[in-house]
Amino acid sequence: MSHRGDASVRWHYASPVMSSTARKDLHALVDALPASEEQAARRYLEYLRDASDPYASLDRVDPFADMPDDERARLHASLQRAEEEIASGDSTSAEDLVRELRAAR
Repeated sequence: MSHRGDASVRWHYASPVMSSTARKDLHALVDALPASEEQAARRYLEYLRDASDPYASLDRVDPFADMPDDERARLHASLQRAEEEIASGDSTSAEDLVRELRAAR
């Protein structure tokens, strides 16, 4: 059964914004789910959301969670120094860096 002609599903192919009809239909489906399926539905909807935006889940994870505190402090200090160097103009542009690396070959 193809859904490409169905207006409630067509939004996925035509536009990143869901139509109000499709949204209402999905709300009705969610409201009709038994409580025992709540977690499965949540996980699947989160999967669909994240699959459409590969960077969405990055806001919900801490890539440095397993990093020891001393390493985290060194990284933070290093980033802070880099930001200060950039702000003061005491940095190398990407173009200059590429030029220097090519010259060093």
